[in-house]
Amino acid sequence: MSIDAPTRGRPRSPQADRAIFDATRRLLDEVGYQRLTIEGVAAEAGVAKTTIYRRYPHKAHLVLAEMSQAAHDTPATPPDTGSFRDDLLAVAHQVRDEICPSAPSSVSAALLTEAIADPELAERVRAFADVRFDQGRPLYDRALERGELRPDADWRVVSEMLVGWIFHASVASRREPDDATLAHAVELLVDGVAAR
Repeated sequence: MSIDAPTRGRPRSPQADRAIFDATRRLLDEVGYQRLTIEGVAAEAGVAKTTIYRRYPHKAHLVLAEMSQAAHDTPATPPDTGSFRDDLLAVAHQVRDEICPSAPSSVSAALLTEAIADPELAERVRAFADVRFDQGRPLYDRALERGELRPDADWRVVSEMLVGWIFHASVASRREPDDATLAHAVELLVDGVAAR
């Protein structure tokens, strides 16, 4: 069963859930969020569009449910290079590649925009972000154990500073950071939280 599936009505089919999520991911990769439609997902998954609408009132809910399920099925493994600086730089590259508008399946800006007017969606976006941030925490725990990170450095704040800056630069300002800019930003961030 989907991790955030409603329980009303007829029993849910796990096979249909999986087919819907698989189709959603394939179409996101092929056509992107803006061109994704419930009708297209239904056709790709081999289910009636009413089957999807019974589960998700809008494609934003469907896409976020697929992303959340994927995050639980295949948890993100934070990089472990042996260096906090290099680990954080690897994360910065991953985040940029996930959220930059030029990525075919980038949905971050669209979901956040729609969440402004949809409190239920906003709460699910928050829950998804919590899962992703929690999956990255071992990176900071290892840095603390190696003595690279200030004991008072809040790992969540550090994470949000990095992700928030990349999101703002890529989505709000439309100036996707190149590799040199990412490296400079990570350098500044690490210098601010490094153990003295």
